[in-house]
Order: sequence, then C-alpha cells, then structure tokens
Amino acid sequence: MDESVRNLNEGVIGWVKFYRKGWNYFAFAMHRFSGLVIVFYLYLHLFVLSHLLSGAVTYNKLVTTVTYGPFDSFLVLDVLLALVIFYHGANGIRLALNEFGFGLQKNKVMFIVFEGIAMVVLGVFLYYAYMFIGAS
Repeated sequence: MDESVRNLNEGVIGWVKFYRKGWNYFAFAMHRFSGLVIVFYLYLHLFVLSHLLSGAVTYNKLVTTVTYGPFDSFLVLDVLLALVIFYHGANGIRLALNEFGFGLQKNKVMFIVFEGIAMVVLGVFLYYAYMFIGAS
C-alpha cells in the first residue's frame, strides 16, 4: 500500500505517529496541533469573558473558582499556551517565507533557527511575566 494512502487510512491517530516521517512532518503535525490548541483557548477565553455580561460578581466568582487553591494551576496552562503560541508563530513565519520562496533549500535550518529564536523570546517573555506576577 502506498505511504500516503496508508496515512489517510490512519485518520487522526496518524497525526501522532512520527516514526519514519521526518522532521518536516513533525513540524507540520505540531503546527496543526498548536493551531487547534489556540482555537480551543480562544473559545474558552470568550466563554470566561462572557460572564462579564452577568456582572462583576459573577465573573469574579468564576475566576476565583478556577484559580482556587494554593497553587494556581492555570499559571501552568498559561505557560504551556505561551509555548504553543510562540511555536505556532515562529513556524508560521517560516512557512510564509517559504511561500515567497525564501529558504526552501535550507528548510530544516530555517526551522531550527526560527524555533530557537522563538524559544529565546519565550524565555524572555516568561521572565518578564514572572517579574510582573511577582510584583503584584
């Protein structure tokens, strides 16, 4: 059976099978996954903000319920969301440059450079976010 036909038959499960597919498939699958996470977060964020229509008391009660406990679990999710956003953005810029014909011969190098820059910027972002949280 042809490799591409086999991939179609695997469905969504085939997305997470990286064996013998190479780094470009990994970049493609992670770009797709990160896009789904960002869309999910957008709807969740709009759901939480929609409670502002019911008043500040309802909104504050929801936020207090979500962030209850000695350790704010949403802080971990925010860090993971930032990781996904920075990955998706850097890979998106690389793909846009590829569409214009830049870096097609050095695609793997461009992926590593753009993701490396994104992770450094993510580190700076998280540092200042931590400083902001620590200051309040």
